[in-house]
Amino acid sequence: MRQNVQSTNDAKLRKALENMRYKACTEDDIAFLCSRIASDSLDGPSLRDPKFRDVSIITAWNSQKDRINELGAVRFAADHGQELVSFFSDDKWAESDQSIHHSAKKSKQVAHCSDIIGIEDQKALWELSAHTSDHLPAKLDLCIGMPIMIRHNDATELCITKGQEGIVAGWQVGTGTKGQQVLDTLFVKLVNPPTDVQIEGLPANVVPIPRSTTTVAVHLQNDSIKRVVRQQVNILHNFAMTDYTSQGKTRPYNVVDLQHCGSHQSYYTCLSRSASADGTVIMGSFDRRKITGGASGWLRQEYRMLELLDEISLLRYNGELPDSIQGHRRNTLISLYRQWKGDLYVPSRVPDQVKWSAADPLELDDSLESVEWKILNKKDLKAVFVPAQGSIPLQHATPAKRKEVETEDDRPAKKSKTTKNYDGIVDSTGLKWDAINYSCAYDSLFTILFNLWLASPQRWNKHLKNFTPFTDMLLRGFQKTYHHSATLEDARDAVRKMLTSYNSTTFPTGPVSTSASELAHTMMGTDSDPSAWIRCRECGVKVPINKKMSHTYCPVVDEPMSTSDWLTKKWKSTENTTFKCLSCDTFVQGQWQSDSPPKIIILDVYNQPLSIALTVHARGNKLNTKLHLKGVIYYKCNHFTSIIVDHEGRIKFHDGIQSPSLEDSGVFTSTIDCIDLSNWKDAQACLVVYARSL
Repeated sequence: MRQNVQSTNDAKLRKALENMRYKACTEDDIAFLCSRIASDSLDGPSLRDPKFRDVSIITAWNSQKDRINELGAVRFAADHGQELVSFFSDDKWAESDQSIHHSAKKSKQVAHCSDIIGIEDQKALWELSAHTSDHLPAKLDLCIGMPIMIRHNDATELCITKGQEGIVAGWQVGTGTKGQQVLDTLFVKLVNPPTDVQIEGLPANVVPIPRSTTTVAVHLQNDSIKRVVRQQVNILHNFAMTDYTSQGKTRPYNVVDLQHCGSHQSYYTCLSRSASADGTVIMGSFDRRKITGGASGWLRQEYRMLELLDEISLLRYNGELPDSIQGHRRNTLISLYRQWKGDLYVPSRVPDQVKWSAADPLELDDSLESVEWKILNKKDLKAVFVPAQGSIPLQHATPAKRKEVETEDDRPAKKSKTTKNYDGIVDSTGLKWDAINYSCAYDSLFTILFNLWLASPQRWNKHLKNFTPFTDMLLRGFQKTYHHSATLEDARDAVRKMLTSYNSTTFPTGPVSTSASELAHTMMGTDSDPSAWIRCRECGVKVPINKKMSHTYCPVVDEPMSTSDWLTKKWKSTENTTFKCLSCDTFVQGQWQSDSPPKIIILDVYNQPLSIALTVHARGNKLNTKLHLKGVIYYKCNHFTSIIVDHEGRIKFHDGIQSPSLEDSGVFTSTIDCIDLSNWKDAQACLVVYARSL
């Protein structure tokens, strides 16, 4: 944000952005952002407002950007009483072009014998969206006054640079090799250029953009890629742009679509383009989980180190840094600074969101020694592998055909048809109870989650990543247990320490019980509910309907029913209700959907008349997603126990006080039609865990 004055709402937006940078938005921040969601109410912003009418929408997906641009061009021409003029590209196959077809076994390449593109192939190329051809459009539908964006640095001295916005002022037309109408030159009036431009014979800030020749890789609908030499003016419509393109811009009126932004950094990029809060409009809804719960461990570590380096730079500038703190590597500088100030010293300028303490320390590897750079000579380069001087070699196990386990960054392995034991860990493992710091709530929930995770570690790493900092910590503990570098109890204790630091009242230590329900809600992030929508059949826009898809529920049941019936009732269709599309003003109805149907659901069923079904369905963008019963937590006499449903459907009982091992009950889920799972060994069910079989 770049502001000369600041209103009350501007201060709220600024505070929300500060917290968003660290993925630490508060309830006040969420409430303020919700107040900026477009609506027809008198209090909130409306897309009907003329000042937002032709503002470029910031979105995350290139495919969405292209579709918004197509619809925006048609709407703009209608609003201004003009007809769109279509200008086509002039294409030919690139020399020695090979069309690459992706197949399951191997790639098949077919070369073109000529650079001439047949008329049918050319028509197919003209129908493709711009994002399929490196954002060089095959067809441009234009009219005078239409907003556009320049896509190439043609003449920086004339402000014809990539990302510069403008409006169409005129054009010169030519004829292509297939008789189509092509642009020879497009005249563009620059919008807010860095400096005024005056070209002889043209009005102020009007610049010519000639047709250029570029070789692009075109992604076809059959997944093949063709290289094409394309002649076209390198611009795009400017009714939408991606979050990446928007970087560095300051916008008096900022309309953003956050539904597909992948992270809090993307949210921050979109919203921080605003010059004011009143000029900010959020289309649809947004996922609270992506901007709450705290940054991941590695990102928070990076923020902390940058804050220390910033403090060191400031002290050096003011002449207050001791001469002994010298170095040209940040590890050396930070280590020396901490030796001077102490490991627990936190500079006053460090934001609260990343401050460290004895309970949440800043852990750095101070043992690394600085190594000198070495320029390799030709003799060194003859070696197949040259280790870095001073580096410590990794200890590798005997290579196997396949990786035994993959980390979050590895490519997912193919799904195994049968569940196997991993590194000697049996496929059903439990936690041992801590008699000093009562841990039965943690033991019961984490035992279910660990056995669920064991069925497909790499996939659950991906799906549970960034739920909350607590789930991230738990996943790291699971991986260490998997590799025999720590125990499952170590993973539990690390998460418990983090939870206690977060809220010592809710998550106490010592011989005091913790609520399993509060634990599940905090671990899974109950504020992170993706919203539901209906697709508008007229314009294709997603219309939010104010329903939520969440990972943890607290049911309120009026009459006895099963967990499956309760969820079906909650996720009912909207066939009898209509909602208004803010884009085309039509009324829509039908079955609602969600971009992110939950892959895991935890129901709090304590003292509720709910029978436990073996399967439930979660409403998603493919209608229904089936989830299977994976575990139940029971409560009796201030103590929690659990049952786990393994990959074969066998029910096993866990009580960490008696034994960390799981007790085989001899019961299979295929035979429990007549067994009531609401009670087990005289204990009452309180939490039920359902998950997809990945």
